[in-house]
Amino acid sequence: MLVMLGIPNCDTVRKARQKLDKLGIEFKFRDLRKEELSEKEWKALIRQDKEGKLINTKSPNFRKSSYTKEDMESDKNKLDLLLEKPTLMKRPNLLLNDEIYCIGYDEEKYEKLAK
Repeated sequence: MLVMLGIPNCDTVRKARQKLDKLGIEFKFRDLRKEELSEKEWKALIRQDKEGKLINTKSPNFRKSSYTKEDMESDKNKLDLLLEKPTLMKRPNLLLNDEIYCIGYDEEKYEKLAK
């Protein structure tokens, strides 16, 4: 099953949803504000994030937080931040069978799903 994590008013999430719809790819959308992830779910995503892209360290809200990019090298700090501010996750996050398929908008990867 394909699941997109994000928030509906994010331009990048909107663009991703439109792309998947256009490609005829079925997916479930999970609004991070209405259907928060559990600590267990966040831990699983953090464990899978080999490239360190799960948290959007470029966002103004991240820069306003008390954390630094260096703090994000710690899984505990990532977890604390995401539990407190789940919208700091880089969006959208596409999960395929509960595993990260891609973080952020990636048209090429979306098109591979249609094949």
